[in-house]
Amino acid sequence: MIVAETATGFQFVTQPAHAALAGQFADHWGTDRFDRPEQFASLALAAYTHDDGWYGYDRRPHLDGSGEPVDFREMPPKPWIDLYEDGIDDVAATDAYAGLLVSMHGAGLRKQRYGLSPNWPPTPPEFEDFLGREHRRQDQLVAQLLHDGQSPVSDTDRRLLQSLHDSNTVPDGYDGQLWPDYRRLQAWDELSLAFCITDSPPGYAEIDGVPTTGPRGGTTLSISAAGEQTYRIDPYPFDTVPLEVLVPYRTVPKKAVTDDESLVSAYYDARRATRSITLVPAES
Repeated sequence: MIVAETATGFQFVTQPAHAALAGQFADHWGTDRFDRPEQFASLALAAYTHDDGWYGYDRRPHLDGSGEPVDFREMPPKPWIDLYEDGIDDVAATDAYAGLLVSMHGAGLRKQRYGLSPNWPPTPPEFEDFLGREHRRQDQLVAQLLHDGQSPVSDTDRRLLQSLHDSNTVPDGYDGQLWPDYRRLQAWDELSLAFCITDSPPGYAEIDGVPTTGPRGGTTLSISAAGEQTYRIDPYPFDTVPLEVLVPYRTVPKKAVTDDESLVSAYYDARRATRSITLVPAES
């Protein structure tokens, strides 16, 4: 659950709803400056499903020990690991390449996003075993994809994974597809979070490391308000102008939350609202 404190209450956006917004960005990704993924179906599946493991957990909002709603960034290790592994299992069973990307997403959250977020803390001890299992899963999925011979992965991606697992670095001369596809998923995830983690978007002014063209090309997207629920994206990566997307949420009054049961009751009593967001280029 993504929780944002408002002036009078708490805004809740479920993780699957956030992932659906990332999927909307994936659907329209691609311009002369931003490559549309070659393996588009797998990338779209990864975007829409990368947080599917949260479905059960997010049916019931939770309170922490101080009586505050639990935000996704404050989850205890055990349920976090369980739900991520369950979600990755399901995606990998549907599409091996999508499963590989979703595994990299989940593991990367506990490994500085494989170098994209070097200022994040190193892997906490509680997540070391999870990271080891996902790295083994990634190696197995790449081996499966190479054996099948019908995916964009190559031996250079096998070497990429080894380097990311060991040192969060991309090998010199890398020319594969996996790294830019992982970065696309990260860009869609962060762009979605920018409109979910606050009731006054954007939550982030910039998104770094966004892939443009080729295996290594990248740029920074800036996000700025341009009017009522309208935001400028620079440079603009979408194939339609403007792009209109939807974010479903619920807002619970603070005074209605006294314990776990009152939170659940107030959450489902709250009217489900939908925020319409319009994205335009900087020159609009």
